[in-house]
Amino acid sequence: MTLVRRIAEYAVGLEYDLIPEEALQLAKWVMFDTLGTGLGGYQRELGQKASRFGQLQMPGNQSTLLGSGERSSMEGAAFANGVMVKILGMDDSHRFGGHIASQVIPAVLATSEVYQTSGREILVAIIAAYDVAIRIANQVRVTQRVRGLDLKGTVGTLAAAVAAARCAGRDVETMAQALALAADMASGTEQYVYEGGKCETKDLIAGFGARNGVFALKLALSGFYGPQGALDGEYGFFRAFGSGEYDASVFDDLGENFLIMSTAFKPHGGCRHTHQAIDAARQIRQQHAFDAAEIERIHIATYSDAMQPVFRVNPDPKSRDVAGLSILVSTALALTFGQVYPEDFANWDDPEVRRLRHITEVTIDPTIEANYPSMNGCQLEVTLHSGAVYKVFLPNMKGEPEFRMTEDELVEKFNVLTHTLFDEKRAASILEYCNRLESVDTIHALLSACSSRHFTAMMI
Repeated sequence: MTLVRRIAEYAVGLEYDLIPEEALQLAKWVMFDTLGTGLGGYQRELGQKASRFGQLQMPGNQSTLLGSGERSSMEGAAFANGVMVKILGMDDSHRFGGHIASQVIPAVLATSEVYQTSGREILVAIIAAYDVAIRIANQVRVTQRVRGLDLKGTVGTLAAAVAAARCAGRDVETMAQALALAADMASGTEQYVYEGGKCETKDLIAGFGARNGVFALKLALSGFYGPQGALDGEYGFFRAFGSGEYDASVFDDLGENFLIMSTAFKPHGGCRHTHQAIDAARQIRQQHAFDAAEIERIHIATYSDAMQPVFRVNPDPKSRDVAGLSILVSTALALTFGQVYPEDFANWDDPEVRRLRHITEVTIDPTIEANYPSMNGCQLEVTLHSGAVYKVFLPNMKGEPEFRMTEDELVEKFNVLTHTLFDEKRAASILEYCNRLESVDTIHALLSACSSRHFTAMMI
């Protein structure tokens, strides 16, 4: 049996009642958190551009665009919403799988409207997609990083196809063809992190992944066929996008080990590999009263992936977007302003922030490095001109399974990202809807509540 067929049988056969409550709750939180990041992205210039593009260039009356409430085709909504979810860089994160929600949730939203998918089926689709994405990503992520590939566009396309096909209620054959076709649409590079000028593909790639997953479903439904060795064939995905080898045994526990339970939520803006230092800086600020101008030097000891490629420790990034990927910038912002939400990166080149970037040293912590990715924290040492030295050691960053964000913290994040669109009462109603997703017949009310044009209370 090919891996395509094996995954298809799992994704179609997975039953809601066999999924543990923790996995179901995390899927609900992924939905809630992703809607918040998408609505936050809608308010940015690129979000507006993506929304207009989806509406005008992929017209239709099938699916809803977040924020505006306008309509487009399934593909248009998947693309535009995928871009919007990624813009702020606060979408979910996984140590092996990257940022999965920005491809999966837009594909789920787009197809669920068309196929009147129930909340129970939506939750199953999300969980199945995560199971596939994380297992595949973990086997290609090292090679892809070396080659400059972006998991959102490669693995994300596969995950979006699985989610879309499950939401459409398709059979094993259709699921298999959608996945096989999606493998030949996988694409995307990380060249954007080295660009100093205008470049928007960091976020567009998430839209490509979501849209291509939906497109793969439409092709399969129209009778098109893909290669059944698309993943494990001699010239399939694992060779084209990985080392050419893969461990088939990692798929043996499908349906038993639900990997969505290992996903993480992002409490801060910027690259996930900077958050351990933000957490440590915030803790030092909370424990000690001092001004950023008093700092003489900063030392961060963490894991090597937080230091490479070189843009992660570049003291002089070329733009705000690239600055969000730098642990030097993020630490400096946290020590200067006490928080690092997306809007705080507007201060990335503030004179005091710039000074702190240049007096920060980043090295490898042997304990964290030896246990990475099980440990992904840091030790932060801040030395003041007075001679005072403040140290914090964190084994893992906030939001990881070992140090998970609470529901209240997710709500606070949602409110920060959406407060200019609507009030906290609306956010509370969206959370309630997500937390009761298994009991709803369709998600029309949820998408209506995510439009700034609609202010009526949802009826669950």
